[in-house]
Amino acid sequence: MSPPQMSKSRLRSLTGLALAVGLGAGGLVRAQPASAPSSPLPEVVSKSGPSEEAPPVTVPTPAPIAVPAISDKEVAAAPSPTNGTKLVGVPVRRTRYDAAVIEALDKVTAESLRFEAAVGRPIRYKSLVFTVKACERSTPDEAVDDSIAYVTVDSQPRAQPGRPALAPRQTFKGWMYASSPGLHPLEHPVYDAWLITCRTAAPAAAPAAR
Repeated sequence: MSPPQMSKSRLRSLTGLALAVGLGAGGLVRAQPASAPSSPLPEVVSKSGPSEEAPPVTVPTPAPIAVPAISDKEVAAAPSPTNGTKLVGVPVRRTRYDAAVIEALDKVTAESLRFEAAVGRPIRYKSLVFTVKACERSTPDEAVDDSIAYVTVDSQPRAQPGRPALAPRQTFKGWMYASSPGLHPLEHPVYDAWLITCRTAAPAAAPAAR
């Protein structure tokens, strides 16, 4: 074989080898899967706002605030309760009297009698004995102008000649109200009684001069 022919044959073999290598390389490149396009990761948004910084290990203690002293001139004197002014909220006491005017009724005979009973002195009306313990009038700041008396009523018939006196039996005890006789009434089958008013006891009549 002549040298020029050998050169052409070698050249063809080298060219075929280069094509084979090129085709193989092209097939290898095509066989590789195409990489997916990179996409950004979803961002997690915190709902608690910006991140807080960790507290320091040591917290300095604030210095105390100096409060200036109060002088005696800056302290106001307490108001005196005895300066002649009326104190608010102090209740006015009721005025008490030394006698009560009571009216009694006999339900059988329809006879009525109005009499005065001094405080602390028992007084008899037929078979009833009235004893007034206290009698007072309402104050001006009360809603109702009224007279109130604390009375006890004992049932004690008069002693009969030759017979021992019967022991008294309490029939009523409590407050009577002149404006409301039915609020706390005397409950008796024969007699009835109620308060009329409170007043100062009438002076005793002086004995007539001889």
